[in-house]
Order: sequence, then structure tokens, then C-alpha cells
Amino acid sequence: MPSSFALGGDNLPAVGFGLWKIDKPDTANLVHAAVEAGYRHLDSAADYGNEKEAGEGIKSALAAGLCQREELWVTSKLWNTYHRPENVRAACEKTLSDL
Repeated sequence: MPSSFALGGDNLPAVGFGLWKIDKPDTANLVHAAVEAGYRHLDSAADYGNEKEAGEGIKSALAAGLCQREELWVTSKLWNTYHRPENVRAACEKTLSDL
């Protein structure tokens, strides 16, 4: 899988599996299947409404030994409605908990 340089010397996979518009009931299985197919970058956002299910798919893929956690990049986005300083921490902590 092609990659590009990221801060810290790591290589971020150039192609990621996007979670936008994936229905909640399908998310965990599709994330597991994506990791099984070789994806090592998962692209998410809290506003997609499926981060908790994505986390279940990640947990399943790791438990199955499909990859090590250190090999997996998971990106999310802080949605515009949470950019006020008093909202940032809670939004980030929820994403971390869900994923």
C-alpha cells in the first residue's frame, strides 16, 4: 500500500477506508473486513454517527490478529459545532472512547 510521510517518521497509508455513510449495523463488520483486506487507515468523524461501531470492528480485527494496533491509523475529525474551546476536550474524549 502506498504511503506518505507523517510527523514523527511514521508512514500514513495514502489510501484509507472511509466510514462516511456506512449504516451503524454494518460498520463493525465492514471495518473488520477492510482491515482483513489490507486497509491500515480508517477515516472517520463523530458526525458520521458510527464511531462506536467502528471501534467494535477495530477491536474485532485486532483480536483476530489481522494486524497490530501500531500498524493501524485511525483518523477522525472535530466537527465544526465543537470548535469552541469549552467543547473540544469532551468531543475528543468521546471519539477516543468510541474508537
